[in-house]
Formats: sequence, C-alpha cells, structure tokens
Amino acid sequence: MATLVHTLRTAWIFSVLFIAPHLAAIEKTAASTKPRPIAEIPISIVNNRVQFDAVAGEVSLTVLLDTGATSSIYFHSDKMLKINPKIAGEASIAFPAINRSVIGSRIEAISLSFSGFEFISRAGLLIGSDAAVATLLEAEYDVIIGQEFFRAFTVEVDPIARTLRLYPPGTDMRRHYKTSHRLYMEGHTPHIRFFSQMPWERRPTSKAMLLDTGYPGSLVLWNKRHYRQAQAGGQTVSAHENSAGIVSHIKLKFADLEFENIPVFIAGSVPKQSLKRDGLIGASLLAQYRHVIDFASARLYMSPIFGSNGVPLQIIDGLIYTPNNEEFDLKTYYPKVSMYPTLVIFADGKIESK
Repeated sequence: MATLVHTLRTAWIFSVLFIAPHLAAIEKTAASTKPRPIAEIPISIVNNRVQFDAVAGEVSLTVLLDTGATSSIYFHSDKMLKINPKIAGEASIAFPAINRSVIGSRIEAISLSFSGFEFISRAGLLIGSDAAVATLLEAEYDVIIGQEFFRAFTVEVDPIARTLRLYPPGTDMRRHYKTSHRLYMEGHTPHIRFFSQMPWERRPTSKAMLLDTGYPGSLVLWNKRHYRQAQAGGQTVSAHENSAGIVSHIKLKFADLEFENIPVFIAGSVPKQSLKRDGLIGASLLAQYRHVIDFASARLYMSPIFGSNGVPLQIIDGLIYTPNNEEFDLKTYYPKVSMYPTLVIFADGKIESK
C-alpha cells in the first residue's frame, strides 16, 4: 500500500512538473502569437476616460476617445484658429449623455499624428465658443474622437501600462482575453444587452445599454419606469428639492469582477436622443479591465487587472457622476430576502441576475 501511495505521489509530482512548464509554454506561445499592433500610443486616464496627445500641423491637441460620439468633436479655441480647418457647412450633433444637441461647423478633414502614426479625421464637427457643451462635459481636452476611430481600428486599452494599441479592424483577439461580450450595433453605435433585476424592480427585465467611453461614471438608466419605481420604493437618505434624478448603489458583477456599492444614476427625464436605449455603461466600469473594442466584429473583449498579490485591482473612483450635472436624491434599498440580489451583466446577455 505504501509503495502504491509512493508511486501515485511520484506520478502526481511528475505530472505537475510536466504540466507546469507545458502551461507556461502555452502562455508564452499565446503571447508570441498575439497580433502586432500597427500603433502604440501612450495614454492618460482622466476621470476614468482615455486621453492621449496628438498633433495637427504643429499644434498639440489633447484627445478623448468616445464610443458614444457619432461624429468627432473639435472645440473652438486658439488652437483651432491656428489649425484653420476647411469648413464644409453646418451640422448638428447630439450628446445623449448630457441631453443636449448643438449646431456647429462640419470640418472636411484634419490629420492627427501620434507616436509616429497618422489618422485622418473626416467630417468632424467644430463647436463654437458660445456652446455650453464643453462646460457640461467638464472637458479637459481639445478633441473628442468618436466612432470613426473605432471603425478604422480594433482598439485595445491597457489602463495599467497606460497604452492604447491599434490593430486592423476585425483583428481576432479572443485567445488573449477571458470574456467576450457581443456588441449590438445601432448604426455605428455599440450597445450591450442583458437581463437583470434592479433592487426596485419586481422581476428581471431586458436592458439595452449604450457602451459610452465618454461618460466617466458607471451606469445611467433613462427609462422612466425605473425612475417611478425607484422613487416609490426604498428609503430616502438625502433629498434635493429640485431633484432631476435618483442615485442608488447596487451590487454588480460585470465579466470577472464583482463590485459593491456601484453608483447608478436614474434619470427623471428621458433624452430625446436615447432612442430605444435604456441607458448607458460608462468608462468607470471599463477602467477595471484591459479591454478591446472591436466594431468590425461587434465584440468587447475584457480581462480583469490583477495586482502583484494576485487580487483583481478595482480602481473605480467611487465618485457620483450625473450626466447633466443634475441634483439628485440618494436612496438605498433594503433587501426583502436574506440574500441581496446581484446585478449580473453576462457575456452575450444570456442569463438574468443571480
């Protein structure tokens, strides 16, 4: 019997010694077979959002990446006067996250250079100096590069390495990420669909959420039904006389990470631009992951960021961002059962909350 145990133990040790280098070799092979980017750009994470520096002519510009922007936006400034872009007429653009539409001038094209790479931004919109949008967006940048950028490239964001990597559109990144979410494209605008039960809901419902990297917060709900139900239930912690929304904190599982007390803003009015969207998923959730946004394949790839101790880093700032700087009621919802439900955003929207 002792001989048998010794033999099994020896076989187990041998198998571990054999498998460990084999797994390491697989990981090394996967890393070596990862597609080579056509550009790597240093980035900053400001209010959870991705920014980088670019040059137009000899003018330095700070660029924000925004999957929710149907057109790229240039803010009127002395820098834009120096660039003096060619204007092709007037146009309007909607900002669903702040419930605004503005009229501006359509730019034919601007060449943006970064890290030795050139991107031609076409048909961007120049917003005049009298527009309040920059203030509402708390803009710390000169340009919002929108969906034209994500149509041109598969975009990889590494928040820890502070690097943006660009690949040809449709580049297959599945092998290199733990989770894949399907993106439902409304034109060129990406959405994630899932079933969930919010604390104020009686049953799980389907939700279509705009993937909006230009919004610094976590979740926004625009459906009036949510506002009415949230307003009726729960306990008010603090209230404002002119409240235009409600903030609740929920337990959320998104891809491989589970978060406690994620703030979700429930709007009291529905933006005209929201169409059939129930709300949006903002940048503070994406900032927790290395991720790839691939419009061509309609995919979002995600892997959580781990610290040196092997524990996922949750770098969410916990601040409450309201889309239009609204005042809000802050509410909490006590569970009606012993186990408080967790809102789960599953890959491909297959399952309801647990």
